[in-house]
Amino acid sequence: VIIWTLTSPPRTPATPSLVAGEEPTTTAVFVLPTVDDSNGPVRYVDIIVHRAALGVSSPPPSAVPSNVAPYMEGTVWYVAARYSYTQYEAAVAGSQFTIGNGSVVSAGGVAYTSAPLQPGHSFSVYVRAVGVDDNGEEVSSIGQPLRFVTSDQTSTATGDSESEGVIIGPVISSVICLLTIIAHIVIWRHHKCDHKQFD
Repeated sequence: VIIWTLTSPPRTPATPSLVAGEEPTTTAVFVLPTVDDSNGPVRYVDIIVHRAALGVSSPPPSAVPSNVAPYMEGTVWYVAARYSYTQYEAAVAGSQFTIGNGSVVSAGGVAYTSAPLQPGHSFSVYVRAVGVDDNGEEVSSIGQPLRFVTSDQTSTATGDSESEGVIIGPVISSVICLLTIIAHIVIWRHHKCDHKQFD
């Protein structure tokens, strides 16, 4: 029996690409690259997400924690999806992939959730290819990240409310002024009629 193992880590995956015309909010749509297994068999492929404040640059691939886990509330790094290599190449690579839509992928008895993205944040998405070397140890390669910013829906809504206030305020003031003028005219005419009666 011949067992084919990796003599070096898998080839570095390419960077995912955002789908044109899709503005990231609580979800982001992008195309995932194919993963080359010419260095030996790839066991699985991870889609890793990093969340940060606006203006923060993407950490380099070397900064991705080796023990990054599935999503949990408040986590900065998490695995949004894990696929076997066969499954990834057959159904995922080269296709549109939505992150943040709440989908769950199960692998090895573990559930990986693509949790909704928070508006007004900077996100980076990495593709990690994982194989096994001659000693049975996992080895991996991580591609350069795709960085994007989610639109701040809260700010947009606040801006709309402020605009409505700016428009409504002058309208109410104008109505009050008009009613005051009408009241003055009515009172003036009433007094004028009273004076005529006395004359």
